[in-house]
Amino acid sequence: MPYQYVKRAESIKAKSALLSKVLIILVCLSSSGGLQASTEILNNTGEEKESLLVGENHLSVQVEFGGETQYITEGRDQLDDGGIIWGEMVMEYASIHLYSSLGQASRQNYREWQLGISYDVFETETFDGIIGLQFVEIYGDERESDAEFASAVAYRGIGWVTVSIDHTYSLQSNGHFIELSLHGKSVELAGKGLVTPYVSQAFDFQFANEEYNGANHVQFGIEARYPLSQKLSLSGHMSHVIPQGGIKRDVSFEAKQQTFAGVSISLQF
Repeated sequence: MPYQYVKRAESIKAKSALLSKVLIILVCLSSSGGLQASTEILNNTGEEKESLLVGENHLSVQVEFGGETQYITEGRDQLDDGGIIWGEMVMEYASIHLYSSLGQASRQNYREWQLGISYDVFETETFDGIIGLQFVEIYGDERESDAEFASAVAYRGIGWVTVSIDHTYSLQSNGHFIELSLHGKSVELAGKGLVTPYVSQAFDFQFANEEYNGANHVQFGIEARYPLSQKLSLSGHMSHVIPQGGIKRDVSFEAKQQTFAGVSISLQF
């Protein structure tokens, strides 16, 4: 799972700020897939950013439950059939985020556990930087383990778009995965919710396909978030993946365009 970890860390900050009034900092993650796929949104104003500073050195805990129609990471559907359900707990103190998440496939023998930590290296009016480490354990027909180092930089100096670069290094494959993303200006819904369009280009350097270096896939869609109360929020996304060389050369996966969606609910303590 390439950028899924970073997407999650960014999503954590976004959700926290939205409860005060909205911070958007780019994951997944994705994912890398899916929710973690991400995973996450990077499109806040200076005033929204300042609102996060209030109480930033206090310990906060967030619990989230959600599901994905397909478990897509690195542009590939990791499951033969069905989607995946996720449960996650996040502890945040100052610039440090510690999380643990468990995913269970809905229609097959597949379970995934993730444990990670991230650190907000810097945060200015126009730039954000984050680094982190994630451990992954997969339980299914085959047992797999991995450790991933992740980093991300986002630039918000352009009013109508946020530019970000995510990088993940896998110890298991000794490969790199890079994603370049554009998040458009968020549109407010019903005075509270936000909808944000995005597009990303991913590159695989022996990360998902150990014999390939180059373009992997294009992904675009919309991300939405709606606060139900001060501590409870609902989020979701709809995404479309277009495979490129990395997936087309991977005989383990079918190279086809796919549309998937996810929804989650989170509670902040």
